[in-house]
Amino acid sequence: MNTGMYTVVGHEGPAVLLVHGFGAFFEHYRDNIHPIADRGKRVWAITLLGFGKSEKPNVFYSELMWAELLRDFIIQVVGEPVHLVGNSIGGYFVAIIVGLWPALAKSVVLINSAGNVIPGYASVPSPKERRTSGAAWLGARLLLPFLRLRLPSIVKNCYPTKMARADDRLLNEMLRSSFDPGALVLLESIFSFDLSIPLNYLLKGFNERVLIIQGMKDPISDSQSRVAMLREHFAGIVIKELNADIAPMMSCQTK
Repeated sequence: MNTGMYTVVGHEGPAVLLVHGFGAFFEHYRDNIHPIADRGKRVWAITLLGFGKSEKPNVFYSELMWAELLRDFIIQVVGEPVHLVGNSIGGYFVAIIVGLWPALAKSVVLINSAGNVIPGYASVPSPKERRTSGAAWLGARLLLPFLRLRLPSIVKNCYPTKMARADDRLLNEMLRSSFDPGALVLLESIFSFDLSIPLNYLLKGFNERVLIIQGMKDPISDSQSRVAMLREHFAGIVIKELNADIAPMMSCQTK
């Protein structure tokens, strides 16, 4: 299976892989790719399978499937361990990589990442077979027309600190990709995501190499409570609070 579209900038230095969130694509890092490369890094930014201009096959999308595709991308395309950067659900995907294949990761940056912190979490439940339910099938078909109709306001509300970043370039590509064959199958996945394995378990033993960036004006999460929980139960990590929203790499200069 194709791992997805990507761009690469830089010719020498450590490898960095940028992973976007749900509904996004690698252009969400457009203000970051070249500045990171200019600091002596080789930067890969991927558009995950199912998003943007990447293929949208008729498969069951899951957090593990995307993590496995990222694993394959690191091995087959990059060819060496990488510094991982993930935003939103992309942060959870890269945390899975660290939890399952730690040799592939040099460090992790989680930007307004999805995933929970559960103190004392000690074991992973046995995997269960998941299939698309009738409710997910119907929900996707009701949700997609609404998202298309309200797309500009929804996206701008996600970036309250810099609404101008929700420009025509971004909105047009998000709208265009929603008409791709397979877009409905992708949307069905949001009804079956399983983020039950917490970040503190996935990143256990990796804490000294984890940076968490939290945009404190994220409109879809309680950033204050989240940062407090992370500080209390995630010893050894570095947390940076920014005056930014759900995607700080778009709304402010991420250093």
